[in-house]
Amino acid sequence: ISGSDARALAHARALFAPLGVDLVELELLEAEVAQLFLNAWRYVAFGTANQFYHIATEKGLSFGRIRAAIMHRYTRASGFPGAGLTAGPRLFKDTMQLAAYCRHTFSLGHAAMLVNETMPDCLLEQAKRELAVQGRTLPGICCGILGMAFKPDSDDGRESLAFKLRRLLLWEGAEVLCTDAHLQGEGFMDVGSLLERSEVVFVGCPHRGYEDLALRPEQVVIDCWGALQHARPRVAIE
Repeated sequence: ISGSDARALAHARALFAPLGVDLVELELLEAEVAQLFLNAWRYVAFGTANQFYHIATEKGLSFGRIRAAIMHRYTRASGFPGAGLTAGPRLFKDTMQLAAYCRHTFSLGHAAMLVNETMPDCLLEQAKRELAVQGRTLPGICCGILGMAFKPDSDDGRESLAFKLRRLLLWEGAEVLCTDAHLQGEGFMDVGSLLERSEVVFVGCPHRGYEDLALRPEQVVIDCWGALQHARPRVAIE
């Protein structure tokens, strides 16, 4: 907690002390920078995982299987995040705010932004490669996006990269269907109808309940989260 003067700090103590939590006092600027550091650290960590996902998929490898192998019984890797569409109203904003605060010398933050913000492009290219193996292209293909919120089990669509993915697919000439278990949007449909019509299925946000969906064998599935049960990475342990 912090405050601009002793009176403000006392008000902060009085507000949070009844919650029974530890109160850590900082100077006002320290508290502001602490929030920026925390959210930027998380954004960079997610960006690192997403960069690894870019590399693995471009080389035809499974990021999920590699990550699971790295983390198997290795405590130092316990904080290795999974890949995903890293978005929302805070992480990106606070990372860029920190970059501005240090006069744009926060190169890690800018690098993470370039990786995270281009994850939809990565998924698009992955779909193109998988369709090309079948001699097909995206124009005219029916694509479904499961989940449009920016984080699982939320109805908050602010800054969600699933909408950017939808735009990219539309620009490629694909027909795009969307569904979300919590968020309502124009043109959204129920998950059953989406799966019935979609030839390519993208996981935009891994809400609970999606992991047990029944998908047809011929459907192309692009799931950077590793959320769908049939696509979850497995590691052979001997």
